[in-house]
Amino acid sequence: MQPGDIPVTYADASALEADYGFTPKTSIRKGLRAFAEWYAEYYKV
Repeated sequence: MQPGDIPVTYADASALEADYGFTPKTSIRKGLRAFAEWYAEYYKV
């Protein structure tokens, strides 16, 4: 590990699917774009 490395990530949704039967329908690319657009509008940047 280097300074700034993230030790754990929850980007893998397989446990979510196994536990709750939920599978995300939005791709990471589309979701990040939507978030960035919302953020820019909300914070007026």
